[in-house]
Amino acid sequence: MIRKHYTGMQRRAENMIWNAAGRYDFDPPFMAFTEKGKPDPYFNLVIGFAAKWLDLDRICSFFASYAGSRRAEEFDELMWLGIENCVYEKEVIERPILARLRRDRAQQFYKNRQTLSRQQMMLQSMTVYDQQQARWSKVLGQKGDPLSPAKRSLAKALEIPGSVTTDELIGRLTGILQQYFRYTPGSGGDGEKHTPVTGKAAQLLRRVLRREDRVQDTLLMRTGTGIGDADGAAQLAHSFETGKSAQQLQQDEAYIRKAFGSCTLSEQQLRVLENSLCTGAHAECRLWVTDSRGQRTGEDREIDKVLDDAGKQAGRNRRYLEKRAMLIQSGIKRLSARLDEVLTSYERALPEEAKAGRLEPEKAWRLPALRDPEVFTHAGEETERSITVDLLLDASASRLNYQEELASQAYSIARSLQACGVPVQVLCFRSLRGYTVLQILKNRNERDCSRILDYFAGGWNRDGLGIRLAGSLAAPKTDAARRILFVLTDASPNDSTRIPSGDGLLSKEYQGKAAVLDTKQAVDDLREQGIEPAAIFLGPTLYLENLHTIYQGRCVRIHRIEQLEEAVSSLLDQTLRQSR
Repeated sequence: MIRKHYTGMQRRAENMIWNAAGRYDFDPPFMAFTEKGKPDPYFNLVIGFAAKWLDLDRICSFFASYAGSRRAEEFDELMWLGIENCVYEKEVIERPILARLRRDRAQQFYKNRQTLSRQQMMLQSMTVYDQQQARWSKVLGQKGDPLSPAKRSLAKALEIPGSVTTDELIGRLTGILQQYFRYTPGSGGDGEKHTPVTGKAAQLLRRVLRREDRVQDTLLMRTGTGIGDADGAAQLAHSFETGKSAQQLQQDEAYIRKAFGSCTLSEQQLRVLENSLCTGAHAECRLWVTDSRGQRTGEDREIDKVLDDAGKQAGRNRRYLEKRAMLIQSGIKRLSARLDEVLTSYERALPEEAKAGRLEPEKAWRLPALRDPEVFTHAGEETERSITVDLLLDASASRLNYQEELASQAYSIARSLQACGVPVQVLCFRSLRGYTVLQILKNRNERDCSRILDYFAGGWNRDGLGIRLAGSLAAPKTDAARRILFVLTDASPNDSTRIPSGDGLLSKEYQGKAAVLDTKQAVDDLREQGIEPAAIFLGPTLYLENLHTIYQGRCVRIHRIEQLEEAVSSLLDQTLRQSR
């Protein structure tokens, strides 16, 4: 990721560039960093070699010629691939070790794509991703994923030879933008001539001629570390999105159905639910509730790949559990004992008929009419635990590095609650293509907890809508005196579908403060309905403030599964005490 604005480890990157350039008297106009903010050694060398072999001022002017395009960052990535091949061929003659460094960079690409952030894997231009893969697979002598003829042609064009001059290089790069992207550098804006439309005409056109400006969300899953890392959750980045055509909406629904399985709700039930929940900030969203899996068709390679990856993640979750079986089983026993102790203090004595005590008005007529004295009730010896718990797991790509651990935690909590006689339901949610998808991993009346281990991360997380949707599936009031919703979260709501404005013209991203406040309102709304949300936080310190804003103190933070016993029992005690 080469960028023009940088912070943090700037000095290290500068030294790499200066060493490659063989000069220390200039301020590098570009620096290269990985997705985690660390200097990219190889591409900083490439920038240095560009300064050594080419006229860097001319190169900067070329980059500036398309800076006004909404695709400028995408073009940057592609242009640097072209420059990389050119300066590599120039330099490798003098520095043969560069061939090994290039292979190392290629290997790092395949290693990094297992933990790439969602800005690289979900919203990054797939053209950029395909060209990177084409380049590095060729360097390693491997057969990469198949490309269309147009993409193969672009990959060939980006293999700019080292024999070219600066002017010839810029000419080739300009030709690539014109031929493959129909963009003319220096023409401003999107590279095309436009007739400006202003005033009411502009407002009308924006309403009627809304268009999709970004690549559609795709459920591309990659394997994370499974147990977190020092950098915390993967980050999600936005691109601009506007309305969709009826055809696009149909395609999106077909994609969701194939990826996640059929909706458990009827068409009428789903529409009623959407009319109730998809309002305000979520007016442009749709819902999907499923307890099944997507089905391989053999006709859609993308969907088949998604389902294959989901199956592999389920296998990793199970191996993680098996490897720590003794630790987890002993943890379940301890947690069950702690939860039982907490629940015992909140047990409710069932009423029984008596000749004295609390008068039951609906039975009072029996005393004078039938001379029946047992029209009173008092607390009997039999007790009940009138409580249900729903577990809601954030299944967005930000949980990529915690998948195995989250699956094991949810499994342990569910098993422990079941051992205490508490009905428990396990859900996970993610957002994709405007849909908030809620998957039921375990029903309330289901004893088998193994399906919880089918959990995988991928997509966005529109927490406000996900929490509201989970609340709609809570047990009825008549079934439980207390209904608790435990959310396993990183407290960082983020979705690609924007928050619409009142007039439909100005919208804002579903992220940051706006998303946090919407999620807080969802939590408040559920409490008004008698449902008690509380959070189990596993994520970076960066989002602790969000956590307390949303859940107002009803939350605990854990770093590892050994802390689950103390954390969940204390959270349950706190929730029951405050909801009395």
